[in-house]
Amino acid sequence: MRNLILSGGIAHDYAATSPILAEILSEIGIASEIREEFDLVESGALSDFDLLTLNCVRWTCVRNPDFRDRWGFELSEKARVGILDYLAQGKGLLALHCATICFDDWPEYRNILGAWWKWDHSGHGPYRDHVMHIQDSTHPITKGLEDFTVMDELYTNPVIVDRVDPLMTADWEEKTHPMLWVRAYGNARICYCAPGHGVETFENSTLQKILQRSALWVTRKL
Repeated sequence: MRNLILSGGIAHDYAATSPILAEILSEIGIASEIREEFDLVESGALSDFDLLTLNCVRWTCVRNPDFRDRWGFELSEKARVGILDYLAQGKGLLALHCATICFDDWPEYRNILGAWWKWDHSGHGPYRDHVMHIQDSTHPITKGLEDFTVMDELYTNPVIVDRVDPLMTADWEEKTHPMLWVRAYGNARICYCAPGHGVETFENSTLQKILQRSALWVTRKL
């Protein structure tokens, strides 16, 4: 199977984590191509891939003008069409960590993920050890797994636009937050996994298993 990892962005070491992610997925027979540019998405070449993975933070930076000149990103109309055409083929999307912030100028993207990061509402806990609680031990992605601790920046308070049944949660500031969920978008399968900040996160063996199973589930191999 072929996977396109869209990588890059501010405040995260994507140059290190995307290759680690690619290696994790290679162990289950998925060959990944890492790109920071969106030329393959805009050209319609996504049809050549079985999996699209978002390990990036690509957003307009409207709320952060100090970052805008270097990091501001607007998703082109061609890229939007490319992603929608890809999903219409029933192919899979694996979205990690900052994916809820991405493409904030494209409202339909919120419907794809089922939730989004809203400034002054969403937030994150510090980059340290956090306990992940398995909520559904019957789903193929989390079957047989137990609660585990992972070093991560805890993403919290996503704005839910559709029903989200979390497979995994974490507690922060006396609230329980969804950390992993799956959903359908038309014929496509979508999985969002909130952990994914740094190298230490991707080195966690339980999270590696979740990422592998998530990739197989969205591609209908699990």
